[in-house]
Amino acid sequence: MATPLQVLNAATARNSEVDGIVNDMFDYHKWDIEQTVQGDAVRTALANAVKVIIQNVPPCPDRSVAIRKLREARMDANSAITHKGKY
Repeated sequence: MATPLQVLNAATARNSEVDGIVNDMFDYHKWDIEQTVQGDAVRTALANAVKVIIQNVPPCPDRSVAIRKLREARMDANSAITHKGKY
């Protein structure tokens, strides 16, 4: 059986299954206690990484990109926690 992501990536047209997957990806999903603990741990670790970068890396475009990528990593980690690894 194909995973939701495989179905979405193989889709060439909309249907109820594809629409359902897209809706699930973009709907709000309230976190349970375990997900909140996981998200807090990830945010704390990434915030600490940004602080280390600010303290040790000279201001420059590369530093800005490194910090931006850590913010993106937080968003992707939040999505993975929210969807429990589905996507």
